[in-house]
Amino acid sequence: MQSLLPNISKADFTYVVIQILIMLFRADKLDIDHAQSILEAEFPKQMVRKRRRRVSKLKRSGKRTRTPQYNPDDMLTPDKAAKVLSLSVKTLANMRSAGGGPVFLKLANRTIRYRYSDLQVFIANSVRRNTSQY
Repeated sequence: MQSLLPNISKADFTYVVIQILIMLFRADKLDIDHAQSILEAEFPKQMVRKRRRRVSKLKRSGKRTRTPQYNPDDMLTPDKAAKVLSLSVKTLANMRSAGGGPVFLKLANRTIRYRYSDLQVFIANSVRRNTSQY
């Protein structure tokens, strides 16, 4: 097909093919599977590379979704406690300063720790049915 248009660059040819496929798809003249088979026929190297990238992203995303499992007596740093509560570390520090947050332990001069069981109790006590229950 490209030999019929000798003065067109490869990038322009790719752009024209994709624009035609988009127009046909929007006009319901072409389904997505057929469009993909046309793209694979015209650009086999690019389609193979694209699939390879998609698979590698799926493999990496599985590692990110693991949530750590804690025992009730585990002592958590403010960073880990903030992640358990879905709060920022700064918000947790403000709650600690104002006295409205979860129970914490001060082990040394600046060492703050939270028991996982205390965080679970704080979450359970924070359940409300409506906004007037403060």
